[in-house]
Amino acid sequence: MKILRYLLFIPVSLIVISLIYLLFGLLLYWFIGLSKFWLMVILIFFGGMIWGIFKMLSALIMVLISKLSPSFEFAFWTILVLSIINGIWEIVNAWSMDINYSGKVIFVAIVYSILVVELTFALIIGSFSTEETYYD
Repeated sequence: MKILRYLLFIPVSLIVISLIYLLFGLLLYWFIGLSKFWLMVILIFFGGMIWGIFKMLSALIMVLISKLSPSFEFAFWTILVLSIINGIWEIVNAWSMDINYSGKVIFVAIVYSILVVELTFALIIGSFSTEETYYD
């Protein structure tokens, strides 16, 4: 039974991490689609709260996913490696698009890179749950 949990944990965590990054992209797409007025209103009054809730829910999902693994160390290192690879992939894709990088595009790419790094850290911290909760 333990071997099956080890084998299932890697694809399940990869799917969940990819889904979180997909939802992150959809959240940013929603922000970009707003008019300038609503974008400023939401960013000024609710921007930090929306981003904090998204990171908190992502970390909570990682806590729940890490419970599937039979080992604390295996869960932590697997999620660490997979989330860093996904984060690097997102940042490389953001900076290697075939577009003309003007000042505004560079600013958005820098902000996007910072948000991806924050999300990656949230996923890693979420996987770092207490070791006492794992039972053999």
